[in-house]
Amino acid sequence: MVASLWNHDSFQVMKRRIAWVLATVSGLYLLVAVPIPDPLPIVDEATALLIFVKSMAYLGYDVTRWIPFMKKAKRGKPSHSGPTVDV
Repeated sequence: MVASLWNHDSFQVMKRRIAWVLATVSGLYLLVAVPIPDPLPIVDEATALLIFVKSMAYLGYDVTRWIPFMKKAKRGKPSHSGPTVDV
């Protein structure tokens, strides 16, 4: 009975609303946390930034291009091809 009340579309809408709420709250926390030292001692700025980046990525916005240390490192090709031999 309960499963029939939740169809796939309403579940996706709810997930997007939760992502919007998390993005808004964590973004406001990052703006407020700069002038005020530790408004919430349990959540530090790094956690709020991670929540903000992940929720914005879920919503389809790539904010990592403005945050240089959050970019994924591009791996180059190995210098040699073939098996590695340990001696």
